[in-house]
Amino acid sequence: MHFKGWRLHFIILAALLTLVLLIGGQWVYLHFSQEKPLADTLKANPAVQAMEVTRTAEVLEVRVILSPGVDLPVVYRQVQEAVAKHYGREGVKLIIQDHRSPALENLWRQSQFAVYEATVRGNFTQMAATVSELARQAGVDQYAVNIDDSYIYLQFSRGQDYLYQVIPRNDALNRGEGLGV
Repeated sequence: MHFKGWRLHFIILAALLTLVLLIGGQWVYLHFSQEKPLADTLKANPAVQAMEVTRTAEVLEVRVILSPGVDLPVVYRQVQEAVAKHYGREGVKLIIQDHRSPALENLWRQSQFAVYEATVRGNFTQMAATVSELARQAGVDQYAVNIDDSYIYLQFSRGQDYLYQVIPRNDALNRGEGLGV
């Protein structure tokens, strides 16, 4: 088939080849300039068991599986800094995965009232006491409540199960800090 002296099937084939090369080139660039270096950085951290990067049209998700019993505030900041180094801070959602049980999920649901109240009112001492009492009543093996200028960190563990929760503080959100959780 000809179109003004041009063979149409060659034009379509060239357009398709160009499209495949552009998409493939973008994938190679993103994989080797961002995803692989981030994976190498995070795998060097003994607290990180695995990581996965997922792209959607609106956001980039970095999913990290942490080992049980880590120092959550320290490890979260390390992961956050590595992600920011490779991707910047815009449009990145950092997701921390753990190994939750229904009992630990229930404990988290009960703790939410005190935690979110503390993010608004600033009564962190009362929040810590409430979470401590709820953890004692739930019979968890270990728990930790930590706070810094941007986040509240909760850790609960019972047997092989463990729950990590990172809650942004309202004042940190108002300053525009941090990556999503």
